[in-house]
Amino acid sequence: MRSGVCRATGAAALIAAMAALAGCGSSGSTGEPSSLVPSSAPLYASFAVKPSGGSSGEASTAAKKLTHLAEPYGSLAQALLSSEGSHVEFKRDIESWVGKDAGVFLTALDTSKLPQSSSSLQTLLEGGLSSAASSLGAEAFGSSATQGAIVLETSDAGGARSFLEKRAHEQGAHKASYRGISYQVSPKGAAEGMVKDFAVIGSEAGFKSVVDTSLGGAAITTASGYAKPPSNAVASVYVRPEELTKAVHGSGGVAGQGISLLSQLFTGAESASLSVTPTSNSISLQGEIHSASGAPAPLFGQEGAKALGEVPSGAWLAAGVGNVGTNLPRAFALLHGVASFATSTVFASLGGPSIEKLFTVLDSPSAKLQQDFGTWDTSGSMFVSGTGLFNLQAALVIGSKDASASHAAVGKLGKLMQSAGAEVSNATIPGADTAMSVKLQGFPAVIFVANGVSSNGQAKFVLGLGQQSVQGALAPSSTLSTSPAYTSATSALGGGIEPSLIVEFPTMLGFLEGLGLTQSPGISNLVPYFKSLGTLTAGASGQGGLQHFKVVVGLA
Repeated sequence: MRSGVCRATGAAALIAAMAALAGCGSSGSTGEPSSLVPSSAPLYASFAVKPSGGSSGEASTAAKKLTHLAEPYGSLAQALLSSEGSHVEFKRDIESWVGKDAGVFLTALDTSKLPQSSSSLQTLLEGGLSSAASSLGAEAFGSSATQGAIVLETSDAGGARSFLEKRAHEQGAHKASYRGISYQVSPKGAAEGMVKDFAVIGSEAGFKSVVDTSLGGAAITTASGYAKPPSNAVASVYVRPEELTKAVHGSGGVAGQGISLLSQLFTGAESASLSVTPTSNSISLQGEIHSASGAPAPLFGQEGAKALGEVPSGAWLAAGVGNVGTNLPRAFALLHGVASFATSTVFASLGGPSIEKLFTVLDSPSAKLQQDFGTWDTSGSMFVSGTGLFNLQAALVIGSKDASASHAAVGKLGKLMQSAGAEVSNATIPGADTAMSVKLQGFPAVIFVANGVSSNGQAKFVLGLGQQSVQGALAPSSTLSTSPAYTSATSALGGGIEPSLIVEFPTMLGFLEGLGLTQSPGISNLVPYFKSLGTLTAGASGQGGLQHFKVVVGLA
C-alpha cells in the first residue's frame, strides 16, 4: 500500500516539508500534525523526522541498516524538501527548527499531470530510497495534479517562518489571507504558511482546509476507523480505499499503480490503519482493516495460512490465499503485477515477452477465469524452493472441492495458453489424473498444468515449473507447517496470527546470484537493500468486519 499512494503522498510531503523549513517564534508547535488534517481526507500519512532515541535509538539503527545512510531520517527530509533550483541540507536548513513528526494528506490526484520522473514504480525502486524521495517533485502542489498539504511539527516556529518567507520571496509569491491566517501563494499555485505554529505547505485548497480544521473543523482523528499510532511508530497511514479511488484520476505512473494495488488489497474495506515500528533488528508493520458486512473475504488470513502450511517445507518464498472464489481477481491482479515487474527485469531476456503475453490473455474477460476457478470455494498457494536451476521448484496451487471441474480446467487453461502462442502437449505426471506441458518462446523451462489428489485427499489444480514442482505440490515429503521456518514466522507475528506469507531474502538473493541475475536491469540497484533483509513474514486474523494484520521483516 505503501508504494503508489506513497509516491503521491511523498509529492505532497516534499512541498510541505519545504514549508516547515520556514518557522515561527522561539517556541514550537504543540500536539500532532493529525490534529490539523481534515476528517474528509481519504488518505493521511505521517512519518518521523526526528525519531525517539536520537541517532543511537532503535528507530535510527533499523533505518541505517535498511538504507545504508548515516542520517536516514534527515536524508529523507532533505530529499523531500529540496526542489528544482532549491537544494536544502538537513543539518544546515532543517534540523534547527523542525519538530518530531510530519504528516501529509491527499484529497485529489491527477496522475497524468505528475512529473514524468516519477512515472514508473520500477524507476523509483531502481533509484534507491533517497533518489526516489527527491524525484517526487516539491512543485506537485503548485499544479492542479495534487490537492492536499503537508503539516510539520516545529520546535522553533520562528525559524520555520523565516524559511517559508525566504522561500516565498525566491518564488515570487504573493501574500493572501484566509479566516485571519496569512499565507503566501506561489505563481504556480502552491500555498505555504504557519498555522498554530505548524509549518504547512500544499495546494491552496489544502492549506485552507488545514485552517478550517484548526478553527474547529473535524480532524482526521475523529474519522471512522482511525487508529492512533503507537508512540514508537516511525510512520503510519490511514486510508479509506473507496473514497481514495474516487479521488484519483488517471492510472499512469507510480501513483496510479499504487492506487490500483491498494484497491485490490483492500476491496470492500471501509478504512484501514497501519503503523510502522522498528527494533534494532527488525521492522514491523501492523494495523487493522474495517469492512462492511457482506464485503469480500480477506485476501490473506486464516484460510490462507492453512494453504501456506501445506506447501513443501523447503520453500523460501510461500504465500497462501483464502477464499479463492471471491479473491481470485485480486490474487491474480497481484500475481500479474509481480510477473510484469519480473518480465521487465529478471526475465527480460528469458522469455519475458512471452510471459507477459500469457498473462494478458489470461487476464482478458474472454478467459473467464472467475467462472471456471471461482466456484471451487477453497484456498490457494504459491511457492518457490531450491538454490539453483538444478533443484528449482515453483508452483501455483488451487484447492478444489469439485474434482471434475478442476480436471476440466486443465484442458481449458491449455487452450488459453495455446492461444497466447505457447506450444501445448498432453503429459503424464505421477499423482496427476490429467496434465499438459507448456513451452513458452524464449523461456528456458517447461511449465506443467495438472490436476490430482494431494496426500491429504483434496483435489488440487497445479501450475508448476517442471514435473518435480507438480509432484512436490501434490505429495510433498514434508510440509512448511512442520518446519522451523514456520515456527519462527509464527513466533515473530505473535498474537495468535499465523503466517500467510514468508520470504527468506538471503536464500532468494543467493538464488539470484547463483544464476547471475543480480546484475539484471531493475535488480542490481535493489541488491544492497535485499542484503539488509532477513526473513519477511506476514499474516492476518479477524472476526466479523474487523481484521488485524501484521508484517515483520528481519534486518541483517
